[in-house]
Amino acid sequence: MRKASYVQKRQKAYEKELPIGDQLDALLKAFDMLLQEGGDLPYELIDVIEKWQAIKFKYPKV
Repeated sequence: MRKASYVQKRQKAYEKELPIGDQLDALLKAFDMLLQEGGDLPYELIDVIEKWQAIKFKYPKV
């Protein structure tokens, strides 16, 4: 059996400890804060933030 490389070990750990959805949510929160404070962001990122906010509004935490 072949020993797992550091890349494989990291990938497995990231998937377990840092799901991609959680990573994206944290990044979008940070960019949204920057936008709310008057920061400039690319139009494409603003569009993503608006869609993210719409989904969060449509399906709020209960």
